[in-house]
Amino acid sequence: MNQNLKYYFTLARSKESHHQHILRDLKYFLKSLGVSDAILTLEDDHKLFSNEIHKINTFFSSYLAGIPLDYILNESEFMGYKFYVDSRVLIPRPETELIVEWVSGLSLNKNSTIFEVGTGSGCIAISICLKNKDLKILATDLSASALEVAQINKELHNAQNVTFMQSNWLSCSMQSSLDLVISNPPYIKPNDPHLKDLNHEPLIALTAENGSQSFFQIASQAISSLKSEGKIIFEHGYSQAEEVSNILRDLGFKNIVTCKDFQGLDRYTYANK
Repeated sequence: MNQNLKYYFTLARSKESHHQHILRDLKYFLKSLGVSDAILTLEDDHKLFSNEIHKINTFFSSYLAGIPLDYILNESEFMGYKFYVDSRVLIPRPETELIVEWVSGLSLNKNSTIFEVGTGSGCIAISICLKNKDLKILATDLSASALEVAQINKELHNAQNVTFMQSNWLSCSMQSSLDLVISNPPYIKPNDPHLKDLNHEPLIALTAENGSQSFFQIASQAISSLKSEGKIIFEHGYSQAEEVSNILRDLGFKNIVTCKDFQGLDRYTYANK
């Protein structure tokens, strides 16, 4: 029997006690199927085709299983751009946009060599290059499957000025060759209780030994890969600013500055070689 939209709106409301935003997210999903704003606003008695019913039923089964909406849609917004995402990569967070804005404010010349470490979906590298057409950026990830997603996004945005490579952090870079190193690396401790809310995202992109091992490994490689006065910037957890600053200082970095995110929490730290 064919169901209409009213049936699904009613079903969503019946689930709101355990899934607070399900009705809002259902409407967003329906919009991606081409359902008009007028129908969604009025919650119209709109008839559905069998293929639409199948997709909506899949939405409900996935959503109720805890799969994030971005993975259901295979789409996430970052810096005003749409990026393809699936469970091979992390879903981009709004706080990470601050790194792109910081890089854009550096007034780098087109001959600068920029290196992103642990690129995942490629959203940082691609956004930087889309907003700064003359810049070229190298971006690496240890995960071959994550790089497949990054390549999809490169083609989606025709971002010819980005090159993706598989590498263990900066191991493929040459000494004194880089002007800027960017990284939003894994920084959650393996026993962190927050991981239970992130169980659909790739663990390799979330956790690091002691929560700080990735910062030490990347900074250790960056201090030799950066040119004189080259810069490094890390995104980190809100309680890790002092630890990250100490790592950078101990390795010889200078002019270390920590900045806050949209919620006033310490979120990223940058320094000069």
